[in-house]
Amino acid sequence: MHEIWRFSRLKERIDALGEFGRDPFGGMTRPFGSAAEREARRWFLQEASKTGLEISTDMAGNIWALYPGDRPEILAIGSHLDTVPHGGAYDGSLGVILGLESVQTLQEQEYRPLHTLGVLVLAGEEPNPFRLSTLGSRLLTGVLSFEEIEAVKDDQGLLLTEALALADAPSGNHHELDVARLRGFIEPHIEQGARLKEQGLPLAVVTTITGIVRHSITIIGEQNHAGTTAPEQRRDAVQAFAGTMELFQRMGQEFSGEVRGTVGYVSVFPNAVNIVPSRVEFIVEWRSPQDSLLHSVAEMFWTQVQTRVHEMGLELTRKVILSQNPVVMDPRMQELLHQAVGTYIPQHPGLVSWAGHDAAHLAQKVPTGMLFIRSNGKSHCPDEDCDSDDMALALRVLITALRRWDQKENPGASLRK
Repeated sequence: MHEIWRFSRLKERIDALGEFGRDPFGGMTRPFGSAAEREARRWFLQEASKTGLEISTDMAGNIWALYPGDRPEILAIGSHLDTVPHGGAYDGSLGVILGLESVQTLQEQEYRPLHTLGVLVLAGEEPNPFRLSTLGSRLLTGVLSFEEIEAVKDDQGLLLTEALALADAPSGNHHELDVARLRGFIEPHIEQGARLKEQGLPLAVVTTITGIVRHSITIIGEQNHAGTTAPEQRRDAVQAFAGTMELFQRMGQEFSGEVRGTVGYVSVFPNAVNIVPSRVEFIVEWRSPQDSLLHSVAEMFWTQVQTRVHEMGLELTRKVILSQNPVVMDPRMQELLHQAVGTYIPQHPGLVSWAGHDAAHLAQKVPTGMLFIRSNGKSHCPDEDCDSDDMALALRVLITALRRWDQKENPGASLRK
């Protein structure tokens, strides 16, 4: 098959996948468990079946599309099909299609693999109605147990186990078999930032996936009348919250470049125009590739917030809702990807991923690597875009990496020549 046609097919598949869950404003809304996400899964199954790949779905909802080799151990490329609300066409989807194109190309070239090559579509990577992101990768690796999800429901009362059944996930507890066979995993992904764009470079090898800490903090004051309560008598939760944001901004400036903080969720009670608010809940998120700094900044902020709120005569509580350490990508996988990229372009950096990915969980069990593809600097929005030439280059790199990877007797133990 001519290479130009293959690259055209890659773009056509991205465009076709982008029609599932397209909203009236041009974005993709395809959360895990939705009708649109199930349609996207069915579309992928049809595309993979056309190539003759062996298809199965595990009990975590992950899809495996395998090109059998002489050995059963699996070398896989993949990502996710679900999206954020009103998101873009490339986040996750590009990694899945690049995986499919890589394996299919080797089939078309009549390459006979030593190991089984595969595409792994991981279920529920993005936040979803069940409030469990990176669902498939966490269940697959045992980070999340099936006992923990038995009673999980969405806001309409649908059980997560029912959603998995709709995704054709079988019952039973055999997911460890799949991860035991998996000897290596590569997740290609758009960068979701502007670093490659600013450097004028198409690809980068990921060195580390950021750690993430999220704390839900609730400030507790006293509800009262907005007109009749004098300033000195108020225990205003919003005023206290405003003070904490001053601290937050100061810390963000102090650790700029090393730590990134976000307050993206705020809830005020009772949230009425003529009532002094009695409670504010907000979620503060910290990200850093440096483990000790990540946790020290999070604790420093909490200590300062306690002092500020208590000085104002209010109380507060904290709940840790996520504490995920940074994950270094397997050095052998980084070397493999650097060698493959270097075959086509001499200059390519190693970059930290400031976004979370399924690869962070797979890396706990399996040698894992990530390849960043240059985007237009926008993500989690309809304007997300990726150049066709960059996608074509990424495909060449992944095919080269798969061949080199497969030719090792024990790719999980050594990737060096």
